[in-house]
Order: sequence, then structure tokens, then C-alpha cells
Amino acid sequence: MERNELLALQGLAHSPQRHARKLSGFTVEYLQPELGAAFSYDWTSDLHFCAYHDIVLEDGGIRAGDGLEDNRRDLRHTLTYVPRGARVTGWSELQRRNNSFAAIYFDPAAIRQELDTRFAEHVDEKVYYRSDEVAGYLRQWPGLLKRDHSDALYEEALGLITILAIHKATMPALRQPPPLGRAPLALIDEFIEENLGSDLSLSSLAALAGLSRFHFSRAFKASTGETPYQHVLRRRMERARLLLAAGELPIDEIASSLGFQDSAYFQRTFKSWVGMSVKEFRDRM
Repeated sequence: MERNELLALQGLAHSPQRHARKLSGFTVEYLQPELGAAFSYDWTSDLHFCAYHDIVLEDGGIRAGDGLEDNRRDLRHTLTYVPRGARVTGWSELQRRNNSFAAIYFDPAAIRQELDTRFAEHVDEKVYYRSDEVAGYLRQWPGLLKRDHSDALYEEALGLITILAIHKATMPALRQPPPLGRAPLALIDEFIEENLGSDLSLSSLAALAGLSRFHFSRAFKASTGETPYQHVLRRRMERARLLLAAGELPIDEIASSLGFQDSAYFQRTFKSWVGMSVKEFRDRM
């Protein structure tokens, strides 16, 4: 039995496509084996694990903890949750299609204070269960992980809300956070304005308010009606409109000055936000 932080697949003929990102308090990964791959696993971890499956098996089985072996084959849109310390064993022969899974690994103790909740000491394993909310969050990660650049602000918030959704059934109702005061909001606005070209993180904004990332996100939305990510993106798009209207800077320079590492991604975001392409916007000026 292996004790690794991330799930290890044994017996693969070729290494799978694997994209992973480690953020404060959690790690996410996206894994895609080759067509028709066969593998086994015998694994336990000091982290909690939840995976979203887009997998169809020719044959296979999984056993988590003290549960019975589950031999279902169509695993699409299902989830598997394994708490830390629990053993998971299994084997899979994949159908010849594009099979993959997205997973999040986290330590509840590291983020308990941020989420304002105590995780249950003993949580049962869940194999191939369904939750539209958790699945919706985990489905976002493959696209984020495969991009050449990261967005720390969005990814930190998404990771925390994913973990919260996983455990929501066992947690007490969250108290409505008080809104932020004028002084911290003004400080945060000034910081954002001065750092629109930087890779702003949720951690850096929360630190200005003296709050955990999770408390800050909820308090900020209670104060402004926007999540921190939505607010920063709106400010960037407002600045983009001004710079494009001035007509002096190349599009690549505008994208870089607003924290976009990829000009094409900036242009897609602008069109989605404004409703027209960068070229169409400039032509109207």
C-alpha cells in the first residue's frame, strides 16, 4: 500500500497527461490516461480526496475503507470521496474513449478557521455518488489547469467553495458575515487600482482586511454585491475600455498591463464582458 499525497496509478504502460496546481490549503489535479489504459491502485493519504469522474470502464472495481467492492462501469458525472487515512484499492480497464478525472486534495485542519467550521472527525467514504453542486465546481478545474497561466484570485476562491460544498451536509449553517467597513474597502480598492497589472491573489486581498480568505470573500460580497474575482475583473475591463479608446497602446501591452499573461485570453474575456471584440470596440471609437 502506497502512502502518497496524490493518487498513484500502477501498471500504466505510458504516463498519463497530468496537470496539477498546489495552492494554500489544497491541491487540485486533472489526469487523463491513454485510450484503453489499464491500471491498479492501493493508496492512502494524509489528505482528504474528492474526484469527479468522466470515465467508462470495460471492467474494474474499487473498494474504499471497509466497504464492499463496487463494480459499476459507467462512472460519468459521479464523485468519489475518501477521507484522510482511509485506504482505497482498485483496478480499472478503460474503454477506448477520452477518460479523465479531476480531483481536489485538502487538509481540513489547515483551512478550518477560514471556513468557520469544524469538520467531522469521522467521515464515511463515498464511492460513485452524485452531487450537482460539487461536480459543477470540480468540472471547472481541467480548463483552468491546462491553461498556460493561472488566476490565483479565482482559483483560491473556487478551491475553498469546492471544499465547502463537499462538506456542507455535515456542517452547521454559516452565519451571515458583517459587511466590511468603509476604511478597509477603501484600502482594498486602492490596492486593486495600483495592482491591476499584477496576479492578484485572494490571500493578498484578505490580508488587507485582516480576515481569512473565506471570511473575506463572504464579507466582500456582502459589502459590494460582487465576489472579489468579479470586482477585480470589472475594474480591469473598465480600464481596458479606457486604454482601447485612447488608441495608443498595442493590444498585447494593454493585456499585460491588466494582469493578463495571454493576449488571446484577454480578448476573449473582453468580448464576453463588453459584448464586442477588441477590434469592434476600437473601430467604434
